Amino acid sequence: MSILPTSKIEYSDGSNWYQLASQNIVDVVAKTACVVATIGTTLNAAYANGTAGVGATLTNAGTQVAFALDGVTPSVGQRILVKDQTTTFQNGVYSLTTAGSVSTNWVLTRTTDYDSVYLINPGDTLVVVAGTINAVTSWTQTATMTTIGTSAIVFTALANLGVDSVTGTANQIAVTGTAAVPIIGLASNPTIPGTAGVILPIGTAAQRVAAAGSLRFWNGS
Repeated sequence: MSILPTSKIEYSDGSNWYQLASQNIVDVVAKTACVVATIGTTLNAAYANGTAGVGATLTNAGTQVAFALDGVTPSVGQRILVKDQTTTFQNGVYSLTTAGSVSTNWVLTRTTDYDSVYLINPGDTLVVVAGTINAVTSWTQTATMTTIGTSAIVFTALANLGVDSVTGTANQIAVTGTAAVPIIGLASNPTIPGTAGVILPIGTAAQRVAAAGSLRFWNGS
């Protein structure tokens, strides 16, 4: 017989109890991924703070054009991580509410899960899905909020544990990284660069491999 839960929000499938996340946890901790993020430069946009941050917007203040960022042209409703505004209180998570064109300004609006002080916390982590530079990256908000429209909102990249790049030259092994995924390329007849050498076991003539292009490891026994 299952033990009834006490002081927890739980769900039973008839055999086991599972803890459920409260709406507060969903709103405060779990943040939906963003399709794209800014890439180190300030968006040329006019900021309006809405009602204490609710409904706050960034509206294109430059040449009228469809909104595009980091090689991506988002669709209306998709989420954008704005992390590089010079005026840091303008940073945050926005959705594209007007795509923009050669005759209309694009508009970004703060998302409803990131438009109030209690929703923006140190430790909030957001994943960016696409982009030439920021695809498959994660960003953590580090500042403590008191007032939207005044308090800085600061995003810092999480450490990248993947391979960024190990660049070789002709006839060497080259490793490049795309979205933190290493890609290994091996040229014909690769060589070892530098002044060091590779020591191969001596062994006997029978133990050594004579075929061209072969490499053999021998423990000396």
